[in-house]
Amino acid sequence: MTEHTRRRLNFLMLGHSPDGATGWPHPATITVHPRGETTLINFSMGPHIANVGGQVPITRVIHDGELNETFAEEFDACEARWLVPHLARLAAGENLTEDDLTLAYEARFGRRPKTETSTDITF
Repeated sequence: MTEHTRRRLNFLMLGHSPDGATGWPHPATITVHPRGETTLINFSMGPHIANVGGQVPITRVIHDGELNETFAEEFDACEARWLVPHLARLAAGENLTEDDLTLAYEARFGRRPKTETSTDITF
């Protein structure tokens, strides 16, 4: 598949570092495009000018219903451990929708999550 035919997808920003986070000197985000066991997760770390990140399939982040501790730093920086049970359900093939994840985020933070668009680069 060529670069020109890659689809743009909507991702929910479900994890983000708090302003002034102690011990975490720069912004970090976790965004999710839910689609069951083929869910995609984007990680972004650092200020815009020096940002690093990547996109991984959910099966690299969740193993046997638990967070792969390789990603612990990102989840801790974004205060996103609350998200792991939802990701585990997706990794198990459950059909959690964007609306389901939005409601879970709203229940925790009192507002809708931001969204961003990204390309599926995992193939």
